[in-house]
Amino acid sequence: MKLLCIVLNSSEKLEEVLEGLIEVGVTGGTVVDSVGMGHIIEDVPLFAGVRNVFRSAKSRNNMIFSLISDTQAAEALQVLEKILECSGGKGKGLAFTLPVDAAIGPGAAR
Repeated sequence: MKLLCIVLNSSEKLEEVLEGLIEVGVTGGTVVDSVGMGHIIEDVPLFAGVRNVFRSAKSRNNMIFSLISDTQAAEALQVLEKILECSGGKGKGLAFTLPVDAAIGPGAAR
């Protein structure tokens, strides 16, 4: 079992991401609104060069979490790579999986 984590920097891609996941059999997950680090440290005195890096970051993001089977992981990441345009430098977000040793609750028996 894997935990699929997606940080979506482009909220307008949310529906497309969810549709892509459903197409590869990922039918459950949690979508969380999140705040980017750039928004939080905007008023913290930093070196000018570092501050400029964070200014270009969107302040609002979505994070998506889903428990998926080991066999779904590669296919899900492949679909997400296309949707998030990850291969061309600066994409619309990032996605990764983490191994899950054990889980309880609805959807945990995947």
